[in-house]
Amino acid sequence: MTRLIRFTEPRSELSVTCRLLDDEAPQSAEFLWQLASRGRTFDAIHAMWTGPELSCPLPYSVLPEDLAKIEIPQENASSHPRAGEVVLAYLSAGSVKGLPPGPFFDLGLFYEDGGRLLMPFGWIKANICAEIQDADLAQAQSSLRTIRSNGACKLGIELA
Repeated sequence: MTRLIRFTEPRSELSVTCRLLDDEAPQSAEFLWQLASRGRTFDAIHAMWTGPELSCPLPYSVLPEDLAKIEIPQENASSHPRAGEVVLAYLSAGSVKGLPPGPFFDLGLFYEDGGRLLMPFGWIKANICAEIQDADLAQAQSSLRTIRSNGACKLGIELA
């Protein structure tokens, strides 16, 4: 069974459907599925270090309690996401100086090739756990470029 989620952002008119990669990244895909089932919005911003990415930082304090406690292993991990890939980075509590206390998740929507997960504290790998549907990629690219120009936004995630 193919599971689909949708990301939305009203100002840029972002509305893209993504296929979860259950076989390649089962725990990360399940995390996204559970997050989408709550139909929430989160603060997001165009990434500064990683290139063509909308970054949605998810410190444990903004997550539902059951999701905040999950530890995500590396699965289908990469440091160089490509256009249309959705990644989930997980950093355990205390593993990186400067992050909020507790475990830290970051959801990234990459809209062009050339992404790189080089942070001020070094290279990381994130799990490629979903893909923007081919039919939605052009719209995603246009909307995410608009977000880059507009600044911070509220990213919605829901079941498709």
